Amino acid sequence: MAGVLIRMKLRIIRNSMTGGKAVWMVVGAVLGLAFAAATVALAFVRLDAPGLVADLLATTYLLWTLGWMVGPLWGGSAVLRSDHFALLPLPRRRLALGLLAAGLVGITTVVTALAFLGLVVHGVRTGVGPALVSVPAAAAQLAFVVLLSRVTHALFGAVAGSRFGAAVTGLLFAAMLVLTQSGWMLIVAVVSSRVTETGFSTFVSAAIRALPSGWGVVAVDAAGRGDWWQSLGALAGLLALCALLLAAWSRALGRARHGRSVVRGSARRAAPGHGALSGATGAVLRKELRTWLRDPQRVTMAVTPVAWALGTALLPLTFHTGALLPWAGPALPVMLVATAYNLYSQDGTGLWLTLTTGSQRADVRGRQWACLLLFGPLTVIVTVVFTALSGYSWAWPWVAALVPALLGGGIGMMAYASVTALVPGPDAHKRPDSPLDRADTTGPSNMLFFAALLPALPAAGLVTLGTVLDNAVVSWLGVPVGVATGVLLARWLGRLAADRLTANGPELLVLMRTGRAGTSGAGTSGTGTRAKPQLTRRQEVIALLSWVFGGLALFPQGLVPLLFLIFDVQVKVWFLALYTPHPWSWAVALVMIAIGLALFTQAVRLSSGRVGGPAAPETGEEAAGPSDNLREEYESA
Repeated sequence: MAGVLIRMKLRIIRNSMTGGKAVWMVVGAVLGLAFAAATVALAFVRLDAPGLVADLLATTYLLWTLGWMVGPLWGGSAVLRSDHFALLPLPRRRLALGLLAAGLVGITTVVTALAFLGLVVHGVRTGVGPALVSVPAAAAQLAFVVLLSRVTHALFGAVAGSRFGAAVTGLLFAAMLVLTQSGWMLIVAVVSSRVTETGFSTFVSAAIRALPSGWGVVAVDAAGRGDWWQSLGALAGLLALCALLLAAWSRALGRARHGRSVVRGSARRAAPGHGALSGATGAVLRKELRTWLRDPQRVTMAVTPVAWALGTALLPLTFHTGALLPWAGPALPVMLVATAYNLYSQDGTGLWLTLTTGSQRADVRGRQWACLLLFGPLTVIVTVVFTALSGYSWAWPWVAALVPALLGGGIGMMAYASVTALVPGPDAHKRPDSPLDRADTTGPSNMLFFAALLPALPAAGLVTLGTVLDNAVVSWLGVPVGVATGVLLARWLGRLAADRLTANGPELLVLMRTGRAGTSGAGTSGTGTRAKPQLTRRQEVIALLSWVFGGLALFPQGLVPLLFLIFDVQVKVWFLALYTPHPWSWAVALVMIAIGLALFTQAVRLSSGRVGGPAAPETGEEAAGPSDNLREEYESA
C-alpha cells in the first residue's frame, strides 16, 4: 500500500513540474536547503552561555514546526488527498499509514530531515550516549511534524468554511507574509537583546523545551547529563504523541464529507425606497457589504491586509523602535489592493446577472462604495492610533496626505484591475474547503502592490518639499492634494472599469467559465489585452529570480538601510550599506534601490509579455467561438 502511494505521488509531482510551477518548486527547494544548512550550522556554533545552543536549536525547531502547521494552508491541499480514496474499501488505519509514508517523500520532507540533522550534530558533539539518542529523536521529531501538519490541515478543513475559520486563515496568511518579508527584524531583535552573550532566561528556556518541538533536544541534553530516565521519557512522550496524532488523523480520514456551512443573515427587510442605499448602486452596495461580512473568502481577504499592516508596523518594537508605527495606516490600503482586487473572479459566472440587467456601472460603483465604507474608517482609526502611539509629530502631515491618496487610488485600482487583470478561479458553488485554494493571483498581486504606491506620489512630493523648506504650510498642503488625488482616481478608474465591463463582459464570462480568454483578433484577447505569452524556461527563471532578488535589493538592502541611516539606527545585521564607510553608505543604499527597481521592471516586462515570448497558440475556433456565441446570446437577451 505504502509503495503504491509513494510511486503515485512521485509520478504526480514529476508530471506537474512544468512551467512556472517547476521554477517555484526549485527556488523553494533552494531556499529550504539554505535554511536547513543554517540550522545545521547552528549546532556547530560554540557559545559561552551554558545551554544556549540547545535553546537556540529548540527555538529553531519550533519555527520549523510552525512552518509545517501553516505550510498546507499556504500551499493548498496535499498532492494525495484522503477523499481521492474515499470509495476504495481500505481500512482507515492502513490508508493513514500509506499516506504518512507518501507524506515522508517530497522536497519539504527531505529539507526538514536535513534540518533535523542538526540534532544529530548536537548529540555527537555532546557525547556517545547523546549521539545514540539523537538519531531516533530526530526521526521521531520528523514524524511528529509531518503528522501534526496532516492533523492541523484536517482540523482546519472542518472550520475553514465558517467566518471564524476564514478569519484565522487571514491571520495565518498575514503572519506568513510578515515573516517572509520582514522576518529579518527578529534577527535584529535577537542581536540587539544580546541574548547570544547572556542566554535565555530560565522561564523562556523552560517554556521552549516544554513544547513538543523541543523534546528531541531535551532527550539529547538529558542523555549528556546522564539523566537517562528523563531522556527516555522525552523520547517515549514524542513517540506517544506521534501515535495519538496518527490515531486522530486516521479517524479524520473516515468521517463523512461535511456539507458546506451556510452563513445565514438577518431577517428579510424591505429595500429602502430612498436615500443612499436605494437604487441600483445602493442594491449592489448592500449586497457587497453583506458579502464582505459573510463570505468566508471575503473575510479572509478583509483580515489579511489589516493583520499584515499591523504586524509589519509592530514587529520593529521587538528591538525597541517604533519607526514603522505611523505607516501602518498607509500600508493597509496598499496590501488591500494586492490581496482583494480579483473581486469579479470570486463571483464567477454570477456576472451573467450583471450583464443581462445592464447594471455594469452601478455594480462597479457599489463595489467601490462598499470598500470605502468598510476599510475607510478602519484605515483612519489605525492611522490616528498608531501615529499617536509612535510619538512622531513630524509624521502627521505625511499620513494625513498619503492615506486619502492611497485609499482612493487603491479603490479605483481594485475596480479597474478586477476587469482588466481578472484571474479565473473556482466558481462560487464549486469552491474547495480551504479559502486559500483560489485563483493564483501571485503575478498580478505583486505588480499591483507597487502600482498602489503611485497615487501617493503627488502628495508625498509636496510634503517632502515642505520638509526640505522647513515650511509647515507647504507640508500640510499635501493633505488637500492627497484627497483630490484619491477622489479623482477612484472616480476615473471606476468609470474606466465600468466601460470595460460593458464592452467586454461576455468575454470575461467566457474566461471565468472556460479558464481561457476568447480572442477578438490575432494576439489579442477578448478582454482587450494581449493573450498570455508563452515564456521559455529561461525567461520563467529570469522573471522569478527578478521578483525574488528585486525584493531583496529594494527593501532589506535598499530602503531599510536608508531609513536606518536617516533615523541613525545603530543596527547592522545583514545590511550591506551599513558595513561601508559613512560617506559611501548612502551611495550603496541608493544603488541597491536602483538595482531592485531595475529587476522589478524586468520582471514586469517578462510577466506581461513585453519582452520575447510568443502569444499562446490557440486555434481560432477554440478562442473565438465560445466568446462569439455567448455575445450573441447576451445581445439577444
